Amino acid sequence: MSKIQKALGKIQGPANGGRQRQKGEPEFDESIIVAKLVDRGTKQDAYSVTDKCLHVDSDALKKAGLIAPDYHVDLLANQYRDIKRPLIAHAFGKRATKIERGNLIMVTSALAGEGKTFTSINLALSMAREHDHSVLLVDADVAKPHTSEMFGAQDEPGLLDVLENPRTPVQSLILPTDVNSLSILPAGKPRAHATELLASSAMDEICSLLVRLSKGQIVIFDSPPMLQTSEAKVLAGLAGQVVMVVRAEKTPQDAVNGALSILDEGKAVNLVLNQVRSGFDSDQYGYGYGQAYGKKYDKVAKARSDGLFD
Repeated sequence: MSKIQKALGKIQGPANGGRQRQKGEPEFDESIIVAKLVDRGTKQDAYSVTDKCLHVDSDALKKAGLIAPDYHVDLLANQYRDIKRPLIAHAFGKRATKIERGNLIMVTSALAGEGKTFTSINLALSMAREHDHSVLLVDADVAKPHTSEMFGAQDEPGLLDVLENPRTPVQSLILPTDVNSLSILPAGKPRAHATELLASSAMDEICSLLVRLSKGQIVIFDSPPMLQTSEAKVLAGLAGQVVMVVRAEKTPQDAVNGALSILDEGKAVNLVLNQVRSGFDSDQYGYGYGQAYGKKYDKVAKARSDGLFD
């Protein structure tokens, strides 16, 4: 049995529970705003030079399902510890092989609606709790910038703006938050030639700069779905590690296979199974993310597991 098969088996196990929506609880409203821009005041960090700061509303985060209610916070925190530890280990060579550009982490999915933006934000929040690391969350889903919208930064200049005008210091567009060690780089103003901008030498230079801005910097790209945009393929070539979000019992297996086949053979690929709903009582909270680490899936078909996909 391959490492990927074993990992997928673990993902399916009852130890990785899913969020069970409570009776009468509304579906998540994607229009929820979890932050607002305020004057930066006395807040300082190692690299951002803007006079703005994002004030993050913890109550809004709970309403959006991005952090757990107090009585389930330990469960959700433990789930994300399981996901982030291998990513951090391979990014910085902590008791694991260091991956080139491993601290550039792309979060994507095969199709839309798998939960990649939720995963990106929750993973960033979890990693920001690490004492030795700071986190920059980049909204790279330039066609549908949900991260920018959720943080109330949809009208702020961002990634596409600095790519179109490389003379603009990227530091001036990074928005610090009042969550310790977490900053946001919005998507910026939409452009028809976004793919060409992301594929330009300027993007490669920006990626190199971002990982050098501060010691222990982790950059998480909330990226477009692999099978629905050309931008995702470009970003996959720039990131050292890829997190592929799969929605349990919904994502077609062929779609996952197709998305994985696009990635380069040497790419470090991680699977996160989202919204597992089996094996848990109805009142338990948790997104049910499992994690599988391995090099590019040599034969994706070998990773098939009955009941994982439709």
